[in-house]
Amino acid sequence: MIIKNACLYDGTGNLPFVSDLLIQDGKIKKIKKNIVPEDDQIFKAEGLSLAPGFINMHSHSDLEIFRNSKMEHSIRQGITTEVVGQDGSSVAPVNENILKELADNMSPLAGVLDKDYWWSSFEDYLNAVEEARPSIKLVSLVGHGTIRMCIMGNDKRKPSKNELKRMKDLAETCLKEGAKGMSFGLVYPPGSYAETDELIEMAEVITGFDGLIMVHMRNEGDELLNSIDEMEQIIRKTKVRMNISHLKSQGPKNWGRLYKALQKISELRAEGMDIGFDHYPYTAGCTGLKRVVPEWVYNEGEKGFQKRLKNITEYKRIMLNTKNRIENIFGGPDRVVIVSVPFTENEWMAGRSLAYIAQKMNIPPEEAALQILKKSPSVTANYFSMNEKDIIEAMKSPLQTICTDGILGVHPHPRTYASFPRVLGHYCRENNHLSLEEAIRKMTSEPARRLRLWDRGVLREGMVADMVLFDSDQIADSNSYDDPKVFPKGIKAVWVNGTLAYPS
Repeated sequence: MIIKNACLYDGTGNLPFVSDLLIQDGKIKKIKKNIVPEDDQIFKAEGLSLAPGFINMHSHSDLEIFRNSKMEHSIRQGITTEVVGQDGSSVAPVNENILKELADNMSPLAGVLDKDYWWSSFEDYLNAVEEARPSIKLVSLVGHGTIRMCIMGNDKRKPSKNELKRMKDLAETCLKEGAKGMSFGLVYPPGSYAETDELIEMAEVITGFDGLIMVHMRNEGDELLNSIDEMEQIIRKTKVRMNISHLKSQGPKNWGRLYKALQKISELRAEGMDIGFDHYPYTAGCTGLKRVVPEWVYNEGEKGFQKRLKNITEYKRIMLNTKNRIENIFGGPDRVVIVSVPFTENEWMAGRSLAYIAQKMNIPPEEAALQILKKSPSVTANYFSMNEKDIIEAMKSPLQTICTDGILGVHPHPRTYASFPRVLGHYCRENNHLSLEEAIRKMTSEPARRLRLWDRGVLREGMVADMVLFDSDQIADSNSYDDPKVFPKGIKAVWVNGTLAYPS
């Protein structure tokens, strides 16, 4: 196929140029003006922009590719590669002892399947992905929390020397089998039970493979800067390459603190540390409703949580802690909106705030949250806890890459369908917070560099033909929090491995 007269953004941040581009055998064969067609199919692209396929640095499509191999919510916003195994939680490796518990842990982030996981090793999972033939390329990290579960269950304690060695050995095996690095989920049990010295030990394994640590830090609110200090300690000890997941300053009283966080990260980068962050262009986050309860309630996993709910003294303590978290971390129950409820009798909750739900149930919001979680660990919610000025500050940083952090469900966050077009439309064209070529660099060559995907991320002869063709005057998000499942405007065509994936 020859793409004729496109305006090429090559992914490096350089200014665009008009050229033809020849795709052959899944790769970019030639970039040149006036390529003479032989038996090639012609795709007329005059007036349109061509960029490398977008790389989603933070995705939760670990299981979605088995439910929906077309992955239209990704493809139709220009995404051709996604990174899963995030927040300390990967679906592999897994063994019979933790199979149900791991599936419960994964359900708020990745959803559920209609059968048990049919893999055990990391390699088995990657083979299952290949067999599913998703329309995008999927790369995966191994979750530190998942490895911890495999070796020591959900216990809230330090690992023994032998357990730590086994954890490191298992991590090494996963890296040899194809993991691109490791994720830390330091707000999600059991990863949150790890002390800094354990994280340093695990990071040393990743350094040995030139892998990437992707980290959901311990705190994104009051203790944001202290959380970055912990990351600094890990980097200085191990020289590991690090990406901070969905960097934010959470809660109204912490708005504006992101500027100091960006300064600290920039200072580390100036010293030669390979550190950056990913970010989605919205003021609401999305994760499991579990986040409103204190982490200690999940000592011994879901079974431990359910047991504590039955103890009156413990229940009152959990209620008080949950109330404080809803108010102090997220800004109140009106800022917590349920988006996915896996039990039919309460489907009416989807799209409703915790404040509204509590009023309908005639109980306090914290009790409503516990009653919902008592029924299922799989409930997800949007948390409207961020500030637009902080979003703009992050957009201006050259250390930012773009992500969706997309979680599918009945009523998903709009970022799942539109993060990348929203950046190019709202933040580039409409408000001029960054240039189009710089935004595309953050979506292509920079994430490819961090992930060591050396055959993708730039438009060059010999590279894999993952590409997106769009109208720079039209590209925009079309959805909303109320109506999230609407595809964006302006995406004209997407190729993955040289094959036209959209329109198909």
